[in-house]
Amino acid sequence: MPIGINWQWGLTVGESELLTFPDYVTESSSEFHKQHVSDMLLFSASELLANHHEKFFLSPRGEFNQSGFDPEALRRHLSKTMAYREQINETRATRAEVAIVRTVENFLCYITDVLTEAMIACPQLLKSQEQVTMADVLEHSSIEEFVHWAAEQHVARLSFKGLSEIAEYIAKRLGLPVHTNRDDWETVKRAVAIRNLIVHRRSRIDERFIRSMASFGVSLVAGERYVSPPSMLPEVMKCTKRIVGDFDLRVAKKFNVPLFDINEVSWFAAPTGPKVLKEVPLVDKGTSETEAE
Repeated sequence: MPIGINWQWGLTVGESELLTFPDYVTESSSEFHKQHVSDMLLFSASELLANHHEKFFLSPRGEFNQSGFDPEALRRHLSKTMAYREQINETRATRAEVAIVRTVENFLCYITDVLTEAMIACPQLLKSQEQVTMADVLEHSSIEEFVHWAAEQHVARLSFKGLSEIAEYIAKRLGLPVHTNRDDWETVKRAVAIRNLIVHRRSRIDERFIRSMASFGVSLVAGERYVSPPSMLPEVMKCTKRIVGDFDLRVAKKFNVPLFDINEVSWFAAPTGPKVLKEVPLVDKGTSETEAE
């Protein structure tokens, strides 16, 4: 099986929004989706392994119940499997924190990357009161190389601002809103606040986090450890994918940013890449979803 995910997320086998991709992508969007798949597998790999071992021992159709192996050896193997399962359960919250942070960072990286692409495709976007030295200009062998450098410098300064400031800048400079769905945007804003708490406070709730979460109607106590609801990770992944998919096409159309057929992108079309999901079902038709877990 080339790709697996944690079915405890409540995903529909073979039809999950998390495993669907746009037909055409900018280079920035391609990198976003590549990282998205990697992050999903990072979070799910240990769950998949534990599920596989449990199925081996506990499923009525598992190999343990179909073959005559050495009982003592199997008992030791089962004991280790259950110990690993306990460790996986104990670290699930921490792994979810890592995945939320990576999902937020992946989204923010996409925004800065695609903004750079737009500026390179349409250098007029770089017009501002900012000044560059003659030395900066002469360091580059062509105007195209200089534009690329100037765009990266411009976006690098912007990346230190907050999410709302970046969105306002893009709406003003590009004439495009980053999002067209308010609910998705609110979910991403909430995820950014959680990411900041994880990174800067080890998930310990402080007054700043309480204020940032007030609009979401969440009751919090300063000093306690914040634990994201189980639905948070898959939901923010879905929201960022929807925002990227929508914004990517609008930016490409307005500023002539090159688009690529995702089926021809190397990571997507690789033997173990997502493209095989269109050709190989995750679960055999004769296998129930419960057994697939």
